[in-house]
Amino acid sequence: MIIAELKKKENIVEYILYIRQLMDIMRANNLDIHKIDELLVSKFEVSEKEKLKIHNWYHDLIVKMRNENVEHSGDIQEIKDLIAVLNKIHQTLLCDENEYRHHELYNWAKPNIEEYKKLSRSNSDNEIEICIDAMYALLLLKLQGKSISEETAQAMQTFGSLLANLAEVYKQLTMHNG
Repeated sequence: MIIAELKKKENIVEYILYIRQLMDIMRANNLDIHKIDELLVSKFEVSEKEKLKIHNWYHDLIVKMRNENVEHSGDIQEIKDLIAVLNKIHQTLLCDENEYRHHELYNWAKPNIEEYKKLSRSNSDNEIEICIDAMYALLLLKLQGKSISEETAQAMQTFGSLLANLAEVYKQLTMHNG
């Protein structure tokens, strides 16, 4: 099974972060499928049939990026839609007074969301998108080998906990509905 398919099934937030990372890799390689084959596809130790499937998946992602005009920045529509669904679930959970865990996780994260929104100069009112943006920024810092302050680490933990709860609820909903 392709990594993305597995992530999408197991943890939707990890899937979103993974697709963002792949899109950045595609952009860094000028959306050139031959470079992607060399950089990524060739590294998979799988059958030629599986490599072709992986190649086609990456090619389809590049085509989507071009068709949706996100060659230089932004998310493909699928990712925007998934973030919107997660935000809808978040809002639904906040309206349910019996969802103590989600309320607690949100109250823990809320001041950090507001602070990150201000620091990042985000125009988004979607708090889940802000959390995902923050987690992606953290991923990029880790990939660059940069350290973060203890305060930032604690803030990121609040985002991670809130998103993990949403990912679990999403997984339960999709298992029951589909």
